[in-house]
Amino acid sequence: MAATDIGQKINESYDQALAAQKAQLKAAYDEAISAYNAQLSDAPAAYQTLKNEAYVNNALLEKSRKESVANMGLSGAGGTSQTFQQRNTNTLLNTLGDASRQQQDYTDEINRALANLDTQYGADASSLLAQIESERNAALVSQNQWQASYDMSQQSSIFEQAYTLLASKKITNAQFEAMTGIDLK
Repeated sequence: MAATDIGQKINESYDQALAAQKAQLKAAYDEAISAYNAQLSDAPAAYQTLKNEAYVNNALLEKSRKESVANMGLSGAGGTSQTFQQRNTNTLLNTLGDASRQQQDYTDEINRALANLDTQYGADASSLLAQIESERNAALVSQNQWQASYDMSQQSSIFEQAYTLLASKKITNAQFEAMTGIDLK
């Protein structure tokens, strides 16, 4: 097999390894992206539950306040009803604000994780490429060294055979030159 054929086979082998490992890396990346995107899409529903609980609690507190006012009749304690109503409204708004803030924090964390994932994917892809190219170059250098050594031993063997034949006068000087490429003038 010619040296260029071997070099080509080495390159093809490393190209296939690179493609397979890139595909594996991309599949893992896509899977992680998909998981984070699923978390992002589920976030509004999860935090809506907290908001719904706040509305239910507010409705229960308002019902209790109205029953209290009704039980008191429009007595002098009726003025405190406004204070309780305002307190209930503030509690509702605070709870809704907390839920929205928690949802935003959660979303921000996922977006940070996605950005980190992109950065890590880029670094992993670069590292993979560098590793494969390094291994490819080492294999090609090793093959070239072997080929050079083989070629030298072949030339040495041809020279020794030609010299032996020339010394025993079984070939002419012209035949020796043709065999070895060495001019005997």
